[in-house]
Amino acid sequence: MADITREELIALCERGRVPQKDWSNRDSAEAQSQLGVAWALLSAGCEFEIERVPGRLNSDDKTWWVSITYEGFAFHESGRSQDRDVDSFYIPTAMRLDRVAGKDWY
Repeated sequence: MADITREELIALCERGRVPQKDWSNRDSAEAQSQLGVAWALLSAGCEFEIERVPGRLNSDDKTWWVSITYEGFAFHESGRSQDRDVDSFYIPTAMRLDRVAGKDWY
């Protein structure tokens, strides 16, 4: 898969919001929550990278797996960059969102 920019990921997070009345999966609420957190961290300028580790969660035609690094509690207690938090998020690809046409993508 080609690389994707911060702006493109933010746009996918915005496009991936689905009204609760259209959720169709028991995990839809969690997917929407993750999308919101990813949007907030990416919008705040936090570092990110697309996960491409063999044998682990990898991006494909349906999902971008994104690691986002941010200055959380431990960083602000210690001030050391190695104490920054890193979390993984799944963001639907444009192809996946096109297929569901505004409905629940999870």
